[in-house]
Amino acid sequence: MSYSVVMCAHNEEKYIKKALESVFLQTVKPEKVIVVLDRCTDRTGEIVKEFPVEVIEKREKRWENSYAENLELARLRMNSEFYAIVDADVVMEPNYFEVLLSEIGEKDACIGGKVVTRSETLLGRLLPLWERTYRISPSRRPRGCALLIRNNVLNKIGGFADAPAPDTYIQDKALELGYGIGITMNTQAYHIREITLKKTIKAQFSAGVARYVQGKGLARTFLHSLARLRPFVFAGYLYGFLAHKGKLKAKPSKGDEQG
Repeated sequence: MSYSVVMCAHNEEKYIKKALESVFLQTVKPEKVIVVLDRCTDRTGEIVKEFPVEVIEKREKRWENSYAENLELARLRMNSEFYAIVDADVVMEPNYFEVLLSEIGEKDACIGGKVVTRSETLLGRLLPLWERTYRISPSRRPRGCALLIRNNVLNKIGGFADAPAPDTYIQDKALELGYGIGITMNTQAYHIREITLKKTIKAQFSAGVARYVQGKGLARTFLHSLARLRPFVFAGYLYGFLAHKGKLKAKPSKGDEQG
């Protein structure tokens, strides 16, 4: 089974070298590694070009959701059996993709491993304790920062849409098509970005807006925020409602287009 890695970066000079080293140390090597340089103004591009990767340099933003656009630009350049998303601030255990490839079910659209925060800030040291609340989530899903997706499912969905949290969008569409999604605890990835209160609030708020745009229910979002101790997710959801953020229109799958 072959897979290609896609890594999107906007000014990630502090982390991307470790992330790419982690990719190339995998026990099962990727067929191709594509890095999308999204309007970088630091040394990210110089660092990336030290590795045997295919580079896409994006100089202007055409979609409202730039990260989704980056993933779609890369998708159009690969034809491996699996599409792997690896964030530019994530490092993985050497067997990460070997385990994912061996454990993904025949009817699963995607699979991810356990993701743990490794940050030297005070909040970063506390975050792994909060991450344990993920186990009580009523709808556990693999994290999008180190995710393996079947390419044929991506094609059926029609690729990535101009949507916030594009990995969640893909998982939602895959479930609608009758596919499963998997998580394994037999391998780990580590989020190495420095965690601050400001970044945490911003990430939660953005996640809340994304939940509103994607049509998640008010009560479900409230319970998610309560159970997962993420109050700013609910605040972001309310902002999406009050700001009249447009809900995401369904993107027709290839089967729908042909019908």
